[in-house]
Amino acid sequence: SKTALLTAVAEQAMNRLTEAVANALSEVDSADPIVAFEAIGQGYLEWAIANPTHFQIISSRTLIDFDASDSLRGQNEAIRRKMIDLLTQAQHQGRLAANTDFDHLVLAARALVYGLARMGVDGHFPEWHPSEPPSLAVRKALHLFISRMANVSEARSQEPLPPLSSGPTG
Repeated sequence: SKTALLTAVAEQAMNRLTEAVANALSEVDSADPIVAFEAIGQGYLEWAIANPTHFQIISSRTLIDFDASDSLRGQNEAIRRKMIDLLTQAQHQGRLAANTDFDHLVLAARALVYGLARMGVDGHFPEWHPSEPPSLAVRKALHLFISRMANVSEARSQEPLPPLSSGPTG
């Protein structure tokens, strides 16, 4: 069926997304859970911008059978669990308030990166941020969110970010 075929494509997309997130995590200081949390989002954004068709397929729950795929559910849950673990570490380090609601913070972070990716893939940036490429605008927006979420040093929050790589890779 069409749904089964697109679910198989979504599983391939999820494998690539998981790889992009792992690569992003491997490039940052793993001792800093806030930096690692941001890296997950940056990996997601880089993957989405580089793989717009995969992003569109995996994002459309009307095209795929997400619930029937152990692979999709498992990898998605592994990323979500990693986010919760990093927030727990940050809280233990005093970087997040003791009463931080992790589930809602993860939801907000996910909504932000999903929305930024969707805007980039759907071509919305010209009317919202014409002064810089979407690949840089999404990085800056995520960094702003993360820097406000936790006690990030002023020097770190002012570091320039390179744009994401662009172009289809799969």
